[in-house]
Amino acid sequence: MKINLLTVCTDKYQMIYAEKLIKQFSKLSKLDITPYCLTDRPEQLPDFITPIKPKVRVSGWWNKVLLFDPDMPPGWNLYMDIDIVVLKSFDDEIIEAIESEAKITCVSDALEWMGNKFSSSLMIFKTGDLQDIYFNFMATHEELKDREGGDQVWIGPQLGDVQYIDEKYPDLKKNFKFQFTRIDGTPALSGFEVTKKDIWYVPPGGDKAPIWICKTFNDSFQVPAQPPNGVKMIDFGGLPKPHQLDMIPYIKENWHEV
Repeated sequence: MKINLLTVCTDKYQMIYAEKLIKQFSKLSKLDITPYCLTDRPEQLPDFITPIKPKVRVSGWWNKVLLFDPDMPPGWNLYMDIDIVVLKSFDDEIIEAIESEAKITCVSDALEWMGNKFSSSLMIFKTGDLQDIYFNFMATHEELKDREGGDQVWIGPQLGDVQYIDEKYPDLKKNFKFQFTRIDGTPALSGFEVTKKDIWYVPPGGDKAPIWICKTFNDSFQVPAQPPNGVKMIDFGGLPKPHQLDMIPYIKENWHEV
C-alpha cells in the first residue's frame, strides 16, 4: 500500500526531529512510503525527504492545518508529530484505517484539552477530503494565531464523524507525560527523582551531576523499564523531549541511535 508520510518542522524545532521520525518509521514499515516535510527550512532537509513550502507564514501547530490543502500530494496521508518516538510497526492499524475509508482517523487527546477529544498528533486522511477546513483557515488565519488551545481545538468541532483508532487499540500511542509515565503494574526504570518542582535523573555511581529533565507535572512519575507490549508509539508533546532522554534504553535505541 502506498502512503504519503507527512511531517511538519517549522520555527525552532530542530530538523533532526523530522529526519529521525521518518527514518525510524521507514525502517519499521513495509508500506510504500513517500516522505514529505512542510518546513520553512527546506535547505536543511536530507535528500530523501521532499520539502513542502508553506503557502502562508503561520506559527507552530497552525502549520498542521496547511496539510489539508487540496494541492498536497495526492493519495492517502499519514501525519505524525515529529516528537513521536516509534517503537514498533503499526502498518496493520494504518491499513485498517485506510480500508475503512473514514474521512479522518486519529487518536484521542490525552487530556481532552478544553473539552476537545480530537488530537492532531496523528492523522490518517486522503488529500482533498478536508479541504473545507483548509479554505476556512486560509480565510481566517490572521485572526486565529493567538486563539487558545491551538489547531486541534479549532479543527475538532469542524470534523463531524471521526474514527478514533485508540478506541480499538488503546495502547497504540501513549503520551509520555500524562499516560506513559503513569502506567501501573510494570517495573520502573531507576534513577529518576521527583522534587516538589522538578524531575531529575541521577546517573548511577554518584560521580556525575544530576540531569534536569523537566518541571514536575504529575504527583507520581514512573518510567517503565520496558514499554508494555501494546505500546507502539510514545508521544512527547511538551517537555521533556526525546533528545533529553538517552538514559531510557528504548528511547536511546529508537531515537538517539536512529
